[in-house]
Amino acid sequence: MVRAIAVWFSTLPFALLLGGWGGAARAESAVPEYQLKAAFVFNFAVFAEWPAEALPQASPLVLCAYSGNALLAALQELRDKSVNGHRLEVRVLAAGAAPRNCHLLVLDRQDRDAWPQLRQDLAAAGASVLTVADDRQIARAGVMLALFMDDKRVVFDADLGALRGARMVLSSKLLRLARSVQ
Repeated sequence: MVRAIAVWFSTLPFALLLGGWGGAARAESAVPEYQLKAAFVFNFAVFAEWPAEALPQASPLVLCAYSGNALLAALQELRDKSVNGHRLEVRVLAAGAAPRNCHLLVLDRQDRDAWPQLRQDLAAAGASVLTVADDRQIARAGVMLALFMDDKRVVFDADLGALRGARMVLSSKLLRLARSVQ
């Protein structure tokens, strides 16, 4: 089901040009919230650009989440999908493990206490890791993309400063869908 949602979502920028959408997708009973959010994460990867040295051609794109992450089961369904010529690899990190060799790090409320140190470590290493949070507290503390439920709709916010700091670029097509861009 995540694959079907991901395909549907990847056509949205073009559909939006034709009819508008408002930057959100409904979490209907037919599509569980976590699967819809996983589809958003997949499309964040599709519309993100990493520096060439951070993501060489033909290398896997590594999506990481800590064990116990509420989105983990839905994220694992994305394993082996293709993202701009890169095979998507999903890694489960043990609590406290550094997100080494990750290109995309998905956080949730269980990661609140660890996020300040993780953020500092990623910045100190000059790592180009796209950070996505499914938690309001982490979202206020410098994550690049933050997912939220708003009236049964999935919406997201983007922090361009955090993206620039990691030498990352998001497509303007994706940014137009954001609820807010800082």
